[in-house]
Amino acid sequence: MTRLLATGLLLICLGLPATGQAAVWVDAMNRPVELTAPPQRVVSLVPSVTEILFALGAGDQLVGATRFCTYPPAARDLPRVGDYSEPSLEAIAVLAPDLVVLAADAASPALLARIEALDIAAYVVYPKGITGTVATIRQLGGVVGQAAAAERLASELQLKIDTIRQTSQSHHKPRVLFCVMTEPLVVAGPGTLIDDLLQAAGASNVVQTGPVRYPTWGAEALLAADPDILILSVHPGQQGPDELMATWPELRASRDRQVVTVEADWVSRPGPRLALGAQALAEIFQHWATAQGKASP
Repeated sequence: MTRLLATGLLLICLGLPATGQAAVWVDAMNRPVELTAPPQRVVSLVPSVTEILFALGAGDQLVGATRFCTYPPAARDLPRVGDYSEPSLEAIAVLAPDLVVLAADAASPALLARIEALDIAAYVVYPKGITGTVATIRQLGGVVGQAAAAERLASELQLKIDTIRQTSQSHHKPRVLFCVMTEPLVVAGPGTLIDDLLQAAGASNVVQTGPVRYPTWGAEALLAADPDILILSVHPGQQGPDELMATWPELRASRDRQVVTVEADWVSRPGPRLALGAQALAEIFQHWATAQGKASP
């Protein structure tokens, strides 16, 4: 009896279902989330989670998503429940999910309480970097009953990033500024997913550690940093490379025509396509190093 009890407790702690037992998962907010079985009706309030679940082969377990959940194309056919920070509780309730997945920066105590008041389990994710993304893939795979697929996907992503990191050490590191927005100028600082990707791809981030991870810069900070490369994550209504170079011709990056763009989703959504983002950045930095004659033989 003692041995059976110990085994059951171990399974619960690991989040593995034993016969007649619930699985208990601990989410990113250190909340225990109890599920009697892998959820078959999931509402995702996180674009990267939607992408991950499709990549795991769990797309048929998704019954709803936010209007920002646009990848893969099949995600666009899911019923919409509004924004990730202010979803429609009525729309969620109509879908009768057995799990809602939220991002920690949008999962207010009030929202969590309202979801749980509908007798729906809520699981919170918060991957802030590459390592966190790999871990989140594995965790979500366990939660939705796709552990083997998650292990393959996580290992594949880690291998791709590690390979890019290794091959990107062969050139001189450019000083890079990544602009999340240009109007106002919002930049990616240390402790962000983008900063993690910049380092993996072989660059040095000119943004220093500060009170916020995505600070808003003025002209003085931009001119003082004077990066070798300025990368834009272009959004509708924002300046593109040509407009920014015309606005700031005195910048080194403007003079050298090193103001470039990267697909926003590849570097801002912590999911499988991070490898595409890291590769795109690595190619930009290698091209710069070659042009500067700073690539190692």
